[in-house]
Amino acid sequence: MPRVLCLDCDRPLRNAASRARRIGSECWRERRRQARAQATPVALPGLAGRGGPGQVGPTLLDDLNGELQP
Repeated sequence: MPRVLCLDCDRPLRNAASRARRIGSECWRERRRQARAQATPVALPGLAGRGGPGQVGPTLLDDLNGELQP
């Protein structure tokens, strides 16, 4: 079996998944941690809270009493 080294740290890879992606499990966890830290949360319409960004009209909860609030 040919020797496969991690692209980030040059350590030999033993795990089949690590060998396939050519990145060791520790380096892969670090890359994922950095990607999550860089990702910014996106406000979805209707889920940003009452009157928050993206809220343009009544929500499904406004009609619980049988009448829509203006």
